[in-house]
Amino acid sequence: MTFAEPQALRGFERKLDLPYPVYGDPDRATYRALGFGRASARRVWLDPRVWRRYAALLLRGRRPESPADQDTLQLGGDAVFDARGRLTWAYRSRGPEDRPSVDRLAAAVRAARLTPARPCRELPTGGDSRPGG
Repeated sequence: MTFAEPQALRGFERKLDLPYPVYGDPDRATYRALGFGRASARRVWLDPRVWRRYAALLLRGRRPESPADQDTLQLGGDAVFDARGRLTWAYRSRGPEDRPSVDRLAAAVRAARLTPARPCRELPTGGDSRPGG
């Protein structure tokens, strides 16, 4: 999910040849419901952790793409829902470079498939939220 307009996502889906849809939430209702907050301009643009992350991407030959109209202060995160649509795990990013590992996210997806969903504990800011935590 992204906060882009849904019609802007079709090209993105085609470009990446995604086997699943990408949903747009331009009003950010889902972001608010999941507790994905906003960062300060200082945290996004001046924090050394962000610069290190971008430098690592550039060294690997990746160039970050960002449309001019994108809100760079909006923080994201990752959320896993079970088959019944209940939240089983959430990670709320503290900054643009703060992401869970792919292994941790994959483990959360596997757990959501194997166990009944339980409410996750809420975290006021970034971090890992485990079911029943």
